[in-house]
Amino acid sequence: MQDQATTSMSRGALGRSGPLSSGTNLRQTSRVTQSDVVDALVAMGFNLNEGRAYAALLRLGPSTGYEVSQRSGVPRSAVYAVLRRLVDQGAARSLAGNPERFMGTPPEALLSLLQTRFDASGKALKDAIAQMDMAPTVPDAFSVKGYERVLEEASRLVSSAKETLVVSGWPRELDKVAGELAAAHDAGVYVVLFSHAVLPPSLAGLHFSYSLPEAALEDFWEHRLVLVADDRRTLIGATEDREGDTAVLSETAAIAEFAVGQIALDITLLAQRHGKDVSQVMARILGDRVGRLDRIPTEDVVAELGVEHRVKKTRKKRRNKA
Repeated sequence: MQDQATTSMSRGALGRSGPLSSGTNLRQTSRVTQSDVVDALVAMGFNLNEGRAYAALLRLGPSTGYEVSQRSGVPRSAVYAVLRRLVDQGAARSLAGNPERFMGTPPEALLSLLQTRFDASGKALKDAIAQMDMAPTVPDAFSVKGYERVLEEASRLVSSAKETLVVSGWPRELDKVAGELAAAHDAGVYVVLFSHAVLPPSLAGLHFSYSLPEAALEDFWEHRLVLVADDRRTLIGATEDREGDTAVLSETAAIAEFAVGQIALDITLLAQRHGKDVSQVMARILGDRVGRLDRIPTEDVVAELGVEHRVKKTRKKRRNKA
C-alpha cells in the first residue's frame, strides 16, 4: 500500500498542468523511488529532511518519530521538529497517543493544498507587481542557462504565439513542448516545424523534414533549437541536455526576421529537392518580405557556386629615412 501511495504522489505531480507539475521534474519510470518523491518535494519548497520524512511516512503509514528516523535517515534529535513542521504545513497529521504517531497527508490532498497555496501566492505577487512603479524599458535580449531553463523559455514562447510560430529543432526537444504546440495549433496559430530528423506525427503543425534518423545525425551535429513567435519574439539556443546549454531570447524584429529567413531557406531547399511548391507557406511566414524578393530582377544575374577569389597583396612603399 505504501509503494502505491508513493507512486500516486508522483503520478499526481506529473498529471497536473501548471507550475507544480513542471517544478517536480519526476521521471516517468515503471517504478518511482523514494528519492524521486524527495526531489519533487524539495523542488516545491520543502527542505531535504522534510522531504525524506514525508516519503518515509508514505511507505510506513502511522509511525513514531523513531520509526521515521530509522526509515528516512533524518537524525533522531531533529525528527520530531521536522514532523511537526510537516504537520504545520499540512503535509502530515499528528495522531494523539503514547507515543505520538504521525501519518503523511494523502498525496492527492497534499498536491491540491500546494496548488491552492501556489495559486494564491501567484495572485498576490501579480497584484503586488501591478502596484509597483516599474522601469518603462525592458531589455531587447537576455540569456538563460541550463537545459531545463532553455526548455521552460521555449514552452513560454510557444504558448505566447498568437498568429505564427516558426520552429527549427530536434524531435527530442520538440517533443518536450508538444503540449504547447498542440494548444497553439488548436488556437489557430500557424505552426511550421522544420527538422533534419524524423518528426513524429504527435507534433502538431506543418512538418518539413529530411526524415533522417535522429541518432545518426547526432554523430555530426549538436542539438540546437530556434523558435520565432509572431515574427517578433525569438529563442535561439543549445539543447544538448547539459548544464552549460545557453539560449538567447530576443524581441528585436531584425533578429526574428533573420531567424525566420534561415528556416525559410532550409524549407525552400528541401522543397526544391523534392519538387514541392511552398510559396503559400513562405507567404504566411515571411509576409510582405516574399513580395520584396519577387520584385528583384534576376534575368541577368550570374550565380556564384563555390567560386574562390584571391586578393592580391600590395607592397607598401618604404619611406626613405631622412
